[in-house]
Amino acid sequence: MLPSTRSRGPSLAVRSYLIAFNALSALGWASVIYLALAVFRGQRASSLAYDFFKPLASYVPTSIVALLTPQPKTTNHFSTTLINFLHPYFPATYESTFSALAPVQSLAALEILHVLLGFVRSPLPTTVVQVSSRLILVWGIVERFPHTHSSPVYTTMILAWALTEVPRYAYYALSLAGCGVPAWLTWIRYSTFYVLYPIGAGSEALVMLSTIPEWSGGKWVVWSTEDWVKAGLVAIWVPGLWVMYSHMMHMRRRVLGVGKGQKLGAKPKDRFKAE
Repeated sequence: MLPSTRSRGPSLAVRSYLIAFNALSALGWASVIYLALAVFRGQRASSLAYDFFKPLASYVPTSIVALLTPQPKTTNHFSTTLINFLHPYFPATYESTFSALAPVQSLAALEILHVLLGFVRSPLPTTVVQVSSRLILVWGIVERFPHTHSSPVYTTMILAWALTEVPRYAYYALSLAGCGVPAWLTWIRYSTFYVLYPIGAGSEALVMLSTIPEWSGGKWVVWSTEDWVKAGLVAIWVPGLWVMYSHMMHMRRRVLGVGKGQKLGAKPKDRFKAE
């Protein structure tokens, strides 16, 4: 995240905090990529993050822990067929990655606070939607439904997230530090979303869909309230993707100058005005 562009800019303390936040987030997401790719190479990379964060669980209120109690396997024919088709191509990576994914994605909740405090200029609705939807998936879906742990769409989901977030946070950290952002990193930050956003959003919807009971043959009549809520969230994923897509295309034109008489990759007038 970049700081808000007020007349005198952010204080040294705020700037230093944001540099540390973005650098730590970039490293966290890079570790998720490393751990996932280790599985593709046939290795079981251990994660020190699990040992580090496990003691903190004792401080979580029991009422919250109860909400995360594993749920019985509930799925549908469509999801089962799709997952069986994808399994040969995308291995299960939950065991290697979740202990790093959970804390680094939870850390992103601070981004909402950054907007509210005026540390950054990111639009609040976009930030809330993006962060909350991921937290719902991490803690409300993946952590509660163990059968998603072996799902190949969990793997495609976290890789799309991580490949998006590493350049994003690295871009912000370097911009805040004032040490210059390489042109190639700027291009990656504002171009890869064309591919990664559909993969990520599609995987998110499929992970949630895999926890919804069968609906064919009128079986939807016995759905619980939670099932209907999840079905509603899946239904709005496509329009939600378009909102995020439109936002990023606007930012791409603003930063790279495409369509405004500038060459692709030309230095923007004020990079600190970018999201």
